[in-house]
Amino acid sequence: MPVPASRRSTAAAPQSQSLAACLAEIRQRPDFPAFAEQISRIMRALEDEETSLRRLTALILRDYSLTLKILRTANSAHYNRSGKPILSVSHAVALLGTEAIRHLAGGLLLFEHFHKQSPGLKQLMLLALLTAAQARELAARVGYPRREEAYICGMLHNLGEILTACYLPARYASILLLMRERRLSESEAVLRVLGFTYAELAQAVSREWNLPERVIETLQPSGNLRVPGAGTQLATITWFSYALTQAVHRSEPETGRARLRRLTAEYGARLGLGAEDIRGIVEAGLMETRETFSLLRVPLDELRLQKQTEAVLENLGKLPETPWGLPGFPACGQSALEELGREIEWVLGGADGVDLNKVLLMILEAMYRSEAFDRVLFCLLDPETETLYGRLGLGEGADALRARFRLAILGAAGPLAAALLNRRSLILSAETASAEEAQILRRHGVACLALFPIVVDEVLVGCLYGERSGPGRDPDTKTFELLSRLRHLAGRAIALSRQESRDRFRACPENSVRI
Repeated sequence: MPVPASRRSTAAAPQSQSLAACLAEIRQRPDFPAFAEQISRIMRALEDEETSLRRLTALILRDYSLTLKILRTANSAHYNRSGKPILSVSHAVALLGTEAIRHLAGGLLLFEHFHKQSPGLKQLMLLALLTAAQARELAARVGYPRREEAYICGMLHNLGEILTACYLPARYASILLLMRERRLSESEAVLRVLGFTYAELAQAVSREWNLPERVIETLQPSGNLRVPGAGTQLATITWFSYALTQAVHRSEPETGRARLRRLTAEYGARLGLGAEDIRGIVEAGLMETRETFSLLRVPLDELRLQKQTEAVLENLGKLPETPWGLPGFPACGQSALEELGREIEWVLGGADGVDLNKVLLMILEAMYRSEAFDRVLFCLLDPETETLYGRLGLGEGADALRARFRLAILGAAGPLAAALLNRRSLILSAETASAEEAQILRRHGVACLALFPIVVDEVLVGCLYGERSGPGRDPDTKTFELLSRLRHLAGRAIALSRQESRDRFRACPENSVRI
């Protein structure tokens, strides 16, 4: 018999009040606003199309785990069709696109925040990662185009439980006790203790983090998938992946097999999945989760998921032995500079033309990852005033440096002007500086600075500039040579870009504007 509207509204009011009180309690935790700000920073970086590539690259390079995650994804068969390794973060960001980066970054930030909170959250975060990886694999198999969106939806699906376990541990313990001793279902126990569902808590927090509404809609309970307008493909993918995790990794083998049979019967035909597809989805989830836990030095084998998985999937065929391993990506030093230089040359030799901003950002990234500088700039020369101005920057404080950077050549004296006029690279270090050079370093407020003139057709057009404020490792002779090579790559990129502009003008002069 339907519940009268008056009774529904009466019941909803206390539930809404309980949820609001819970949110207020969670917000008071000192670490929660900081984490929300991390997610918001990623989202803001994606809003400005002109600067999103640079800002995203800078944000990613600050986080070693996120750097490796982005590079590993960019080198997967789905994204990298060239067969050549991608080692540049800026190249990876341009290849993946901002939508994929949003979801990869959000998912990893979520994991890293919560898995450090307490040992009890380790398994919940592992389950979230499994669901996320399975959702991405399922999206690929059913032809859903935004696979990283499916990943973040899978990651967030048990967010309500994670938040409760992290911030409301006593109430979470009561929920588990009711489920074990009174045989209540999870939903019944959660409503009795909290007064609202895990899904409602997850949706409320996700809205505070400014996540897209289509992502938030997937956090609803599975029963809502049958509501007209709510049964989207993304929601179905997310819930199936979550249910698959529950059946395979969170149930006793006999119960899990029964759950898996029901799940396959109800959703297999709808999604076009057979037994081999399900086995492949589980295998992909387990592989990726193991790689992530290896990266973050969390011992996955402690949870004994391999045996658990094989027991549940015994009717689908055992999982094959898989060589778990994470490809190594050089993060700094001479080997990184050499590899990144080769990658830039490969990009410059591409048949699709030169994206000058992308190449320049790759060059700046290579300079930054040499670990010699805190911030690096690409500067252009204004031929009328014979002054260099900052145009593109990377690193801590690069935006402020770019805005104030001015370096005059005409009538100027000193080693910087001389280096530009003579087209030679220069490095000044507090450890080896002469009295004049030490004065320049003090004037700039740095311990080390370097200048690499960029020349095109024997004409000075700009420079690469790097500086470091505090103590650090100055470039040795080999590193300095590799950094100097980057200025030649920048000159080549500018020359190719100019030639392409001239070719376009010749081909369609009526659509071109000469400056």
